[in-house]
Amino acid sequence: MIEMQVGNLLLKLADREKEFQQLWKLRYHQLVRNYNENHYNEYEEDKDIYDDVCDHLIIVDTDIDEVVGTYRLIKKSQLKGIDTFLTETEYDITPLKKYEILEIGRAVVKEEYRTGSAISLLWKGLIKYAITSNVDFMIGTASFHGLDPSIYQDTFGYLYDKYLSPLEYRCEVNKESFYPMDNILEYDETKALNNLPSLIKAYLRLGATIGNGVYKDVNFNSLDVLIVLKISEINQRYLKKFL
Repeated sequence: MIEMQVGNLLLKLADREKEFQQLWKLRYHQLVRNYNENHYNEYEEDKDIYDDVCDHLIIVDTDIDEVVGTYRLIKKSQLKGIDTFLTETEYDITPLKKYEILEIGRAVVKEEYRTGSAISLLWKGLIKYAITSNVDFMIGTASFHGLDPSIYQDTFGYLYDKYLSPLEYRCEVNKESFYPMDNILEYDETKALNNLPSLIKAYLRLGATIGNGVYKDVNFNSLDVLIVLKISEINQRYLKKFL
């Protein structure tokens, strides 16, 4: 069982209808509309077919009984009737399909909790869940704001140069809507790091690598990169910290 508490913040897997409703609304207001303010639905929820079969890691502020952070976790065994991971709409993950995969996504913490213990608790829960589930890889897409790749070309060049996945399990972006990462061979590393989202920095510190190519998600208003984290190669320093 994954359950930890620090002060008024409780980490757990969602198991109450109230928690599901709250996490879908949290994702809608703090994640989806943060990327695309023009996105609107009358239910004010971010929910799809995967939400009915996956696990939801959540942080609950027990003082107000409110979900203030969440991560969506999808294992291969949960895909019966769906067959493909959501990631496969953007990347060809054939090199990884022979392994046990945990797809992670929809990561969000309510704005006023982002400087406290909530983020650390989510990371602890995520790593513990992956290890106890005996998966080989965690995968998922991470996003840059907007659809203009020129803003991030130094960052993409840096990721391509330093963090491209090994050939044995390198995944390629789907070619319908993509931007190549190697357009710039000489990049400004300082500029690259300044434009690197904090979530991606955290994945890289853990030991993650990056798929080849950037996906343009027009509906979400983002440029996405594929995160691939081999569980057996998680940075031991952070593994000890989180476990």
